Amino acid sequence: MTITYLLLIVAIMLATGIVLLNMLEKHYLSAEEENLERTGRLAAESIITYLRDDADPVLLSSVAENISRQINARVIIVSPDNLVLGDSVRIGGLSGTKIERPEIYTALKEGKGSSIQYSRISEQWVLQVSVPVREEDGTPLGVVFLASSLNPVYATLMAVQRFLLIFTILALLFAGGLVVLFSHRLTEPIKKLTSAAQQMAEGKLDQNIPVTSGDEIGRLAQQFNIMASRIKETNQRLTRFVADVSHELRTPLASIHLCLQSIKEYEMKPEEQREFLDDIYHETQRLIYLVEDLLELTRRQEVAERVEIFPLKDLLTDVLDAIQLRVARKELKLFTEIDEELPLLNISPEALKRVLFNLLDNAIKYTPQGGWLKLIATSDENYLRVTVQDTGCGIPEEAIPYIFERFYRVDKARSRYLGGTGLGLSICKEIIEHYGGEIGLEESREDKGSTFYFILPVDNSIQELRSELEMLESPEPA
Repeated sequence: MTITYLLLIVAIMLATGIVLLNMLEKHYLSAEEENLERTGRLAAESIITYLRDDADPVLLSSVAENISRQINARVIIVSPDNLVLGDSVRIGGLSGTKIERPEIYTALKEGKGSSIQYSRISEQWVLQVSVPVREEDGTPLGVVFLASSLNPVYATLMAVQRFLLIFTILALLFAGGLVVLFSHRLTEPIKKLTSAAQQMAEGKLDQNIPVTSGDEIGRLAQQFNIMASRIKETNQRLTRFVADVSHELRTPLASIHLCLQSIKEYEMKPEEQREFLDDIYHETQRLIYLVEDLLELTRRQEVAERVEIFPLKDLLTDVLDAIQLRVARKELKLFTEIDEELPLLNISPEALKRVLFNLLDNAIKYTPQGGWLKLIATSDENYLRVTVQDTGCGIPEEAIPYIFERFYRVDKARSRYLGGTGLGLSICKEIIEHYGGEIGLEESREDKGSTFYFILPVDNSIQELRSELEMLESPEPA
């Protein structure tokens, strides 16, 4: 990353320098050419009278010399037939000779001629500009040819180039230091994140990265810490859950194994064998219930996500019809207090049935023969409340804080005999809280019964469907 940034900075500085030098070179050359052209035209105006009659080479050379001193350039005055009439260089000059220069032809034809050439004699670059000398009617009288050394211009450009080079080096050093510092600041947290992720991949889940900034890297580190914390918590819960399941499975399996071993190794009377077989049957039933509850836990999220809009009253009617036979077999009484107008719900009906069946199943299971249970359902504009009361064995006060924990049973011996797994209430709690609701134990006394309840929020936006459905179902007037 550091090398990439440095190369990028060098490329930008070089490109900027090249563009700037080209712009400066064009500017200086253009300014020098304009200066020569302007001087040449002033010279052309001043020598018109000298060229009308027989031109005096001495006089014209003197004029050319004076102009040359002012602009530090060579000045040559040429006739239309390319004869040199005057030269600012007196000794070794070109006076009286003919010169063939394309700038002269261009000046006579187009009004100006210019070029940049390398002089092998003076070993330098020279800017050459020609301007015509004309009568008012356009008759050509001659050409003023000016040649100026470009050494001062290129010396200035070289100075600028050296300045840009020094500035580029200094800027590169400064930017390089900043890039190294920035890269270190950027990559160090990433290295820590990579190391922590590798540690987590190796099973070391106790990872925490210090958050030292509020930028994207800092927020990434913060989210990584949250993720690591949740993974650690989930792993702990999974480990605890596996341990609890193993314990719950081991107990009935050990009991079944012991019973089978006793039947195999000892001679027993039919009554004794039947007693052992009954124990095996109950433990097997308990295993079946436990496996069913575990399967319910694994598919709970999938079931909870299959939401649909349905009337609560119809669902309560279906649940009550399903438990009627069990209530009658145990000679219990079932009472209901259900509001006439219950809201529409937008949740999973299967998940809600699971909650109702669990609560009613516990009420039936732990209520002795001749007792009663009651289902109460009420609602207002914001909340729905469902209550299940029974006259069962109740829950001891010291056990109340733990009844919604997984695998917790108040009376383990009786729960095993009745088929309890300790998962029913925890499943109910997870389902209700998934939909933003609340579940709890309102009241419980030993041998006096318990009152469980759950509350769910009402979505008022879907209640308008009720009136629309009623309008569709109501017969049209004749």
